[in-house]
Amino acid sequence: MTMPFTAANHYDFTGDDITGTLDAHRSAGVWAAQLVLSGQTLESTDVTRSDLGFEVRTVVENLSDGNRTHLLVVLPRVTIDPDDGQVSGRSAGSTPAVTFTSYAVLYTVHGGSNEVHGAVEAYDVRLLSGTASLVR
Repeated sequence: MTMPFTAANHYDFTGDDITGTLDAHRSAGVWAAQLVLSGQTLESTDVTRSDLGFEVRTVVENLSDGNRTHLLVVLPRVTIDPDDGQVSGRSAGSTPAVTFTSYAVLYTVHGGSNEVHGAVEAYDVRLLSGTASLVR
């Protein structure tokens, strides 16, 4: 008999000067992200679900010369056994956290691609680790 698993609705992650959370439990299923990069809180985030998992995107810097720096955080979809919260020693309603590893890409797009010699985009890949849980 297969057990039904429930999708995690809260993620905490950190790594390479990035910290953040992604959750849906507070906003009726609408995913919301909070990201901090090098101590700077990034306000405007866009969360989409794709074949990669959850993609969280934001603009870090938008310069007048057309150069823009973006951050893309990719998090895996995680499912949790909701019955694990009934294990002795855990409080009622809590579920164990599932650990994961993932990545983020900080990338810069140089404005006026015909005016730049060489690479038009630059990528900085950063490793992340975190936990996903089910918050009720």
